[in-house]
Amino acid sequence: MGLTANFKGSIDGVFAAFLAEVERQIIESLCRVGEEAVSLVRRPHANDWEDQTGNLRSSIGYVVFKDGREIRQSTFETVPPRVTKNDAKYNGASEGLKLARQVGNTHTEGYTLVVVAGMNYAVHVESKGRDVLTSAEKQAEKQIARELADIVTNVKNAFR
Repeated sequence: MGLTANFKGSIDGVFAAFLAEVERQIIESLCRVGEEAVSLVRRPHANDWEDQTGNLRSSIGYVVFKDGREIRQSTFETVPPRVTKNDAKYNGASEGLKLARQVGNTHTEGYTLVVVAGMNYAVHVESKGRDVLTSAEKQAEKQIARELADIVTNVKNAFR
């Protein structure tokens, strides 16, 4: 006498739902890390750097990608200028989003968080000893490790 499985529902459906939940948690984790990085970078740095046109702070934001496809993005919030110059271009937000998309669309596989300071002079500001993205990068590396550990714990607990 043999045994016959009597499943109610599809095992494929269970796995698909499980994988969708894992993906949701990964994306949410990357967004949390991105939000905290942006928050850290955009705070007024009393002794770091002064963004006269507002472009540098406006160009700061993040985009989350999956296999080079944009999933979510932060707001690249326009910061008002401290000094108004007639010949200045106030395009930091659009430059930041453009750079993040350029990096994420062409250089990524799997899940990727791209955090940018999109003005071309951001590197120059950092080279002068000012903190534009350095501290946010260090914080994000620590935070993403914690976030991924939490996801692993959640997956393990789901199978107990």
